[in-house]
Amino acid sequence: MSSLKAARADNFYHPPDWDPRRGSRAELAAARLGEPAWKAHPLRERAKKLGEGILVVRFEMPFDVRCSGCGNRIAKGVRFNAEKKCVGKYLSTKVWSFRMMCAAEDGTSRTDRTRNAHYIEVRTDPKAADYVVAEGAVRVGDLDKLPGAKVPSAEELGVEELADPKDRERRAADPFYGLEHAPAARRSVERARAERVSALEDARASAFFGALRS
Repeated sequence: MSSLKAARADNFYHPPDWDPRRGSRAELAAARLGEPAWKAHPLRERAKKLGEGILVVRFEMPFDVRCSGCGNRIAKGVRFNAEKKCVGKYLSTKVWSFRMMCAAEDGTSRTDRTRNAHYIEVRTDPKAADYVVAEGAVRVGDLDKLPGAKVPSAEELGVEELADPKDRERRAADPFYGLEHAPAARRSVERARAERVSALEDARASAFFGALRS
């Protein structure tokens, strides 16, 4: 018998006490060794909670969110090991829940997973063909919709204000106004950005030469 035939013979070997109606050969081997049933599953550790309807999958954040536990921002596209579970139906379409541990790390105790673990749950929304945050975080675009929430200003965030808030509101309400004043607004933004860059360069130069003198 050639080595190829020997390998095929090994693949086709069935133990004499194995009954395919009761489970796979891997399940039989796990039962013999006293191991849990998930070790016989092809997905191994990801199928630990399969009996509860939970499967661990790789989930990619569909939008930017801010974690409610640590306050860090999680960008769109960040991937997690999430527990996938069916939590309901919309008509005949299943609603899936993805529950994951926040993976943001900033070196402080609030992001320590062993002492201060916090979870984020995202669910599918078949009616709107979108995802919704169920708990543990807030969608960045929805911060101003929260009751009593205060959106920080550009000054509080330490960034430049590119346009007048009243002007932005008028542009949102009147598209023709925005179209007519687009060139002037663009020049104003470019001028403000140039002034900001110049101020930053001056501050950097003064800090650099001050360090040299000392």
